[in-house]
Amino acid sequence: AEILSGAIRNHKPDIMFKAFEIAGYGADEVRRRFGGMVNAFHYGAPPHGGCAAGIDRIVMLLAEEETIREVMLFPMTQRAEDLMMGAPSVPDNAQLRELHVRIVEPEA
Repeated sequence: AEILSGAIRNHKPDIMFKAFEIAGYGADEVRRRFGGMVNAFHYGAPPHGGCAAGIDRIVMLLAEEETIREVMLFPMTQRAEDLMMGAPSVPDNAQLRELHVRIVEPEA
């Protein structure tokens, strides 16, 4: 089981463009939508990264549990639902007004 993970973040423009290409973005669209990041990369972003111990995974192993959800403080389902808090929930009209949000149903 994995107890430590980490990564070095991309700091090379050519690799950034390749990653966006894999995600379905052409170079022109990347420049248009992410121009600030593209410009920053051309000035030379330093390599940076890190790692962190998966304390929850260590506890899972020590507790001899099969799934990490059994030892997590705030577990969520695969659909990102928090069953203990009943979240996400449907907002009521007062909450929508408070946030200046309105729901627009798609046209049939």
